[in-house]
Amino acid sequence: MGEFSIFHWLIVLAVVLIFFGGRRIPEVMKGLGEGIRSFKDGMAGGAASAPAPAATVSAPTGIAAKPGNGQVALSWGASAGASSYNVKRSGTSGGPYALIVSTGSTSYTDEGLASGTYYYVVSSVGTNGESMNSVEVTGTPS
Repeated sequence: MGEFSIFHWLIVLAVVLIFFGGRRIPEVMKGLGEGIRSFKDGMAGGAASAPAPAATVSAPTGIAAKPGNGQVALSWGASAGASSYNVKRSGTSGGPYALIVSTGSTSYTDEGLASGTYYYVVSSVGTNGESMNSVEVTGTPS
């Protein structure tokens, strides 16, 4: 008998049936298929079959920054489904941004600022989570 004789395959099949049982084999094969598919998606960048994220609120639009004496007044348009807004500030364009306030209003005045340039973004918060950041606006208090 050779290495791949029918007798050897029958023994392998018997061992698999003993360890896994007849009902577990389809589950094992399904798991193997999902693992291979996941590996292939990961190698291809993962965008092909990634589940769609839950619908979230959109980022606020119409962001405006008005500088004042040691302050920057921010305002933005309301986003449908938003229950609050996170206002974030950075000393560097592009971030990283630090959360300075969470407010239910569509405006906020950042007070007590030293001279310099500040960069702001605003995100909406709804029942399904937080939106992406808005476009960045710049404020330089006088």
